Amino acid sequence: MKSLVAFSLPLLALSAPLKRDASSAPPSFRINKVVSGGSGCPQGSIDVNWTNNGILPIYFGKDFTASVGPSVTADHSRKNCQINLDISYSPGYSYSVYSADYTGYANIESGVKGTVAAHYYFSGEQATGSTSLTLQGPYSGKYVKQDDVVTGVWSPCGQQSFLNVNAEVALTPLGGHASGQLAVNKETGRFANQLYIQWRQC
Repeated sequence: MKSLVAFSLPLLALSAPLKRDASSAPPSFRINKVVSGGSGCPQGSIDVNWTNNGILPIYFGKDFTASVGPSVTADHSRKNCQINLDISYSPGYSYSVYSADYTGYANIESGVKGTVAAHYYFSGEQATGSTSLTLQGPYSGKYVKQDDVVTGVWSPCGQQSFLNVNAEVALTPLGGHASGQLAVNKETGRFANQLYIQWRQC
């Protein structure tokens, strides 16, 4: 697990992921269905589309925002989003998420800690990739969280399997005097959060 701490920086940006060779991508692939659920992304509130054979952009809505403060109830302190991606592709291939970028904004007062976390796994498989980013208040501005996912999390060969992404934003402590907001989106509009896909032949 990766944990990073930012102190009052206007922008936290990590180095871009290394590009993978796209020549191993299958001849055909498409998204059949996207199912989302959770307090941060009710069904129908996100968009997922292919831009090419190696990138999956995910657009989160304003629901994916955690908040704390004197007048904020505890259920707003953590928001999660469970995404299930049904992807079909040519037989004889397997794929994995090797990296991901989550872009959002934070407005956190001193004494408040924010966490952006994500977990990646395939339905029916035990392997899981998990990453987290920590923002320590005071912090105000945009952030970029880049995940380096363990390459052992591959879809099973010879069969289709749902790709599951479980992401969350959370703030602590609850019920304090300090306030904060943490979002995986933009204050006015939407950021594209990228999943980087690599392929291999079985």
